[in-house]
Amino acid sequence: MPTRFSFSASKEKMKRQFNLDIKKELQQSFNIGATQNAYLLTNQSLDLQIFSWGLIPHWAKDKSVGTNLINAQVEGIASKLSFRLPIRQRRCLIFADSYYEWTKEGRATQPYRVQLSNGDLMTFAGVWDVWVDGNQELHKTFSIITTPANNSLKELGISRMPALITTGTDRAKWLGEHSLPNALNILQPLENLSLDIYPIAKEVDSLDNNYPELHKPIELSS
Repeated sequence: MPTRFSFSASKEKMKRQFNLDIKKELQQSFNIGATQNAYLLTNQSLDLQIFSWGLIPHWAKDKSVGTNLINAQVEGIASKLSFRLPIRQRRCLIFADSYYEWTKEGRATQPYRVQLSNGDLMTFAGVWDVWVDGNQELHKTFSIITTPANNSLKELGISRMPALITTGTDRAKWLGEHSLPNALNILQPLENLSLDIYPIAKEVDSLDNNYPELHKPIELSS
């Protein structure tokens, strides 16, 4: 399941693909992790917003729970305490150009970059909430919903993938559908040929590393 992703799109590409009229230059990040900021749209506003990754339920006593709620499995999400209200009333789309996965061979790990094979930006299905701390400061947070992995990812030993929504019709339905079963039915693993998956350098392991070269493919030694 995704624990890191990247966003390096221009406002012009966001305009072309999603018809979003963005005035300011966008902040790029090649290594987004838990508690860090990302761009999204919510079902309550079609303006691009910045939320932090790791859902803090509005009823939580402490914000630290957010680091454990970066992902939400689509199976059973409607009955999970942290997600049962957001999945019905607070859905969102998170923007990315790729995400990262790690495979294991013994104690060694190898990172991979996963992107759409057609070059489009990704939109992850998600849920959001707002938590108010003791100083009355608002914390806007989100979780990425995951589905079972497709066969291409399973071949690498990866069992989960983000719920990717790839059409404008489905994006609008995800944000606006009142029927929960109909909304959840959108969230299916992508076909195998829809993804481009390739190995990258282990510098991505550290969140301190955040630069375009993280996207560069490498050759694995045999």
